[in-house]
Amino acid sequence: MRVHFIGLGEVNLFNIAAALHKKGETVTGSDEVFDESLKTMMEQQGLLSDGEGWFSNKIHAQLDAVVVGLKVKKDNPELIKAQELGLTIFSYPEFLYGQAQYKTRVVIAGSQGKSIIASMILHVLEYNDVDVDYALSTPNGVYLTEQNDFIVIEGQDNLSSVIDSTPQFQLYHPNIALLSDVGLTDNGNYSNIESYIEQYGLFVDSIVKGGSITYNDEDTELKKLVESSENPIRKFPYITPEYQEDNGEVFLDTPDGEMPLEISEATDLRNMAGAKWICQQMGVDEVEFYEAMATFK
Repeated sequence: MRVHFIGLGEVNLFNIAAALHKKGETVTGSDEVFDESLKTMMEQQGLLSDGEGWFSNKIHAQLDAVVVGLKVKKDNPELIKAQELGLTIFSYPEFLYGQAQYKTRVVIAGSQGKSIIASMILHVLEYNDVDVDYALSTPNGVYLTEQNDFIVIEGQDNLSSVIDSTPQFQLYHPNIALLSDVGLTDNGNYSNIESYIEQYGLFVDSIVKGGSITYNDEDTELKKLVESSENPIRKFPYITPEYQEDNGEVFLDTPDGEMPLEISEATDLRNMAGAKWICQQMGVDEVEFYEAMATFK
């Protein structure tokens, strides 16, 4: 493939560009400003050759795809030329879905907590030698293979791009999903809590029929939203598990007795309960999960 990224300085676009580059695809990209840490990684990986700015000459008819970032404006010269040439233009979530459409997509979403839950899941899988693809919103946060069956995706509720106002997480059509909470954050995309919750309802409806939603049963709005969905999916609620504290240490109550943990916040303990449901659906049993989580920081 030959793919050009308009907005390569955005972490999500850099991540997927780097993952494609490692697979041997031909990747180019541009942006006005690059974070210094990303810029260093791009230079090391050969993804940054022309410096900062937009370069219309990078857009040509031989490109298989153009991926446009969230912050790119409608009057961007590269975007305009791609439209004039009739090239196939994707937002980041659209393009990622295309890379993952034949995998079992595990999407972790919610107003807060999704990053830590995704980290817990990947820690447990790595501990148990389960190799999976993933797409996270951190530097070098995308890993793509041909052979892995699962991909873990951090589902953002931001809009997809200037040419697609669909929230990103609605474009992944997960087989397995988790929602940690629903609380309006000050990101400027939603004017009120009603429209915000409505988009999360559409996310639940986007789950593949026969799939599953694991959700925080302690969030009243979220519980109402999931339970009212008519999508024929399995629904797995979770709550904060029972635990004990002793001299600043936290001990989780498990079927095999008390287990010491490195985490201590009640919120993280609840996040762990959600991660356990997801890992079990990915083939890791309860004993294996707890053994791995004993080492999670």
